[in-house]
Amino acid sequence: MKKMVIGTFATALVISGAVAISAFAEDDVKISTEQSNKFIGIEKAKEIALKEATGKFDSVELETENKKTYYEVDIDVDKNKEVEVKVDAYTAKVLSVKESDNDDEDEDMEASVKTTSTTSLISEKDAIALAKEKVNGEVIKFELDSDDERYEYEIELLTKKGEAEIKIDASTGIVLELEYDDDHDDNDDDNN
Repeated sequence: MKKMVIGTFATALVISGAVAISAFAEDDVKISTEQSNKFIGIEKAKEIALKEATGKFDSVELETENKKTYYEVDIDVDKNKEVEVKVDAYTAKVLSVKESDNDDEDEDMEASVKTTSTTSLISEKDAIALAKEKVNGEVIKFELDSDDERYEYEIELLTKKGEAEIKIDASTGIVLELEYDDDHDDNDDDNN
């Protein structure tokens, strides 16, 4: 009789533990789903980063590392120094501020691009609007870059089907390139 009571008690304990774990797992899924709809956005991340470091905005990218999602904002402080500011994508809390030597490969190219004034470029807001006209998704990376002796906006968007990368001529607003990266394909282009 004692064994039966202990066995029943142990079975009830195991079942209640499984139910509790399942409930916690469902809560985690709900939190993740709710959070994914509540990113602070690139503009807010940029604004926060520029309060941490005075300089010229260089790029912003949405990153996930160790289950933590954040915006990594790069700011050029001067010719030889840049600051990387990590901003939590949900709470807008500054996670870190790191200063480093500016090893931007585009510095030499930018010297030759000086013929194009940055004041004649389309705005970041307009570039994002152009990208969203072509691709329905959320911007996860935004960068002003110089390539082929011209300024380009490189924008990555997260879509329902994967990621899309679009390059826009920063002077004219013309879409130069549009690539889709389907997360469900069998080819891993990164290893080729």
